[in-house]
Amino acid sequence: MSSRTSDNDARSPERSFEHTEVYRHGPLYRWGAYGTAGIVALSVLAISGTMVIKGLSGMNWGAYTGAIAGLIGAAVSAVPSLLSELSLTEDRLRKERPLRAGREVSFEEVRRVFIGGVSVEIYVDADHEPALTFHRHVQDSDDLIEKLIARLPASAEIDHPSGELDGRLEIA
Repeated sequence: MSSRTSDNDARSPERSFEHTEVYRHGPLYRWGAYGTAGIVALSVLAISGTMVIKGLSGMNWGAYTGAIAGLIGAAVSAVPSLLSELSLTEDRLRKERPLRAGREVSFEEVRRVFIGGVSVEIYVDADHEPALTFHRHVQDSDDLIEKLIARLPASAEIDHPSGELDGRLEIA
């Protein structure tokens, strides 16, 4: 199963002519996200069943509350990230995640790109927080990074300390 698909069904009429490539995490990561959500749901059901059987006074609330809080925290942080999709067009990159608002960056606005060992950070203002980040565990991430860099303006700064993609990253 390919992680990169073409999608000509744009979401807005003004972009209906653009070719879009979609990148996402592989099946193993996606299954992990669904599994985490399932474990949280099963844990909530198990604790609800225990409440019915033992009654509210017989519950060890500290242990159950801690377990549920930990599981929900893991699900809230992992699931949206692992189920995110990156849509690359000729002039922008959009990141869509479940349970969170999508983010979009126009290549004309990009001032700096940091390519780390684990993530890629795109800055539209060199001194602030990144406008968009994505994990390098996305399938075909090297291909995505190469295409992203090729579409940036010549003034954009590329910070790639590891150098593993040297010779493959060229600004058009």
